[in-house]
Amino acid sequence: MQRFYNIVSIVFVPLLIPTYGLLLIVNMEVFSMLPFVWKAYAVGGTIFFTLILPLIPIAMMIKKGSVSTVMISKKEERTVPYLFTFFGYCCWVFFLWRSLQLPPFFLAMAVACTSSILIVTLINLKWKISAHMSAMGGLLGGIIGVSLRMGMNPAWLIGLVIFFSGLVGLARLELKAHNPLQVVAGFFLSFMLVLFSCFY
Repeated sequence: MQRFYNIVSIVFVPLLIPTYGLLLIVNMEVFSMLPFVWKAYAVGGTIFFTLILPLIPIAMMIKKGSVSTVMISKKEERTVPYLFTFFGYCCWVFFLWRSLQLPPFFLAMAVACTSSILIVTLINLKWKISAHMSAMGGLLGGIIGVSLRMGMNPAWLIGLVIFFSGLVGLARLELKAHNPLQVVAGFFLSFMLVLFSCFY
């Protein structure tokens, strides 16, 4: 089971969650009229700014030995990689604003995601909060928020994200990466931030 929980942690590593979220949102029925080129550009930009850009310095730090793994399980190793991630997300918000011209509440959600990274970084200076669960909470908050704003009820999608959030939380507990309070705190921090930002 340890191998399974490691796979779950890798598949739902926080750097991948914005890409999953955008893929889910742009493929909702309400956005079906958007051209494929626009969707590909949006997803490609998200991959670059929230995955590739933060991953480059993290990979360099792993090579130098200042970070042990891409999971960054040790609290002491997290601050600098998290700050690089925060910078990448700031660039992502600018990309969404200038290139895609999304509605204000979409930008507010992206700003909330970016803010949650900074808050997690600051909390991590004193206490190890779960970044995995923070990302999953933001994902669920964003999907529920978009659904409410757009008058949709994708119950199957919300149920699926809740299921995977629980699975990720279980994986982090079973791998002894976090205790229950750290898992719950991480989840609700971003869930509330992103959900309320949708009503900007």
